[in-house]
Amino acid sequence: MLKLGLILNYRNYQQTILCCHNLIKAGVDQVTIVDNASPNDSVQQLHAAFDPCRQVSILTTKSNLGYAQGNNVGLRAIESKFGLAADHVLLVVNPDSLLDSENVEQVTNFCLSHEDAGTVTVLQRENQKTAWHNLTKKKALLYNSRIFSKLAYHFGKEEATPYHVTQSEAKSIKVDVNSGAFFAIRQTVFSKVGYFDSATFLYYEEQALTFKLQAQGYQNYLLLTSSYVHKGQGSTQLASREVLGYYQQSRRYLLTQYLHAGKFALLFYDWTIKFEDLLTGDHFSGKH
Repeated sequence: MLKLGLILNYRNYQQTILCCHNLIKAGVDQVTIVDNASPNDSVQQLHAAFDPCRQVSILTTKSNLGYAQGNNVGLRAIESKFGLAADHVLLVVNPDSLLDSENVEQVTNFCLSHEDAGTVTVLQRENQKTAWHNLTKKKALLYNSRIFSKLAYHFGKEEATPYHVTQSEAKSIKVDVNSGAFFAIRQTVFSKVGYFDSATFLYYEEQALTFKLQAQGYQNYLLLTSSYVHKGQGSTQLASREVLGYYQQSRRYLLTQYLHAGKFALLFYDWTIKFEDLLTGDHFSGKH
């Protein structure tokens, strides 16, 4: 049995180094770091920190592949190096997430003892949004509107409705979507669904993965027995309009690929973007 960690780095090598040291300290056997063509000296800094360490492998991409495809580079490299086995547990971790041995042990044991388990994570400290309900076609269409989103947020509503965990004796709950900041999954399960859906560049990767896992009969779980620190926004350093553009692209892909939206629904989706861009006087090219 191997616990195999994966970290995708983009620019923020300081957090990646700390995260990697934390994973090793927490009992992860091997860690693979993929640098997603960082435009700074991340690669040099990572090699300086880990070249003497046999537990760490550093890979690089020739261009910024985005979250899903960048992680897939690491996942396939792990499969090539360590083989594919049902008792290998993958731990996908954002650089701004800090785990301890309790977190790692609990998700690993749960993955190996539950045949139906898809992604498994634990609570985030001081953050209710560790897991949320599936996106629906109606929500994807409505929340594509910036006007509707702002009004909904004003009344305490949001596109991704989180699971609000209350005090109970339950050690775990079944959930739809787990945060991609940290989750564990059996290697054979992840491989069976083709790893992440690389058609998205940024955002909604967890939702696309959930749809793929559910189609194969797997269930995501949130463990209530421990928690980890997720600082948030450690990897995304984009202008607000660029962020919005990636949201719109990925949400449209979910509508077509997984939610099976029809022609008129997609026309409405595209019209909403053009209309609100006209109102605000900006647009997103979609190039990266």
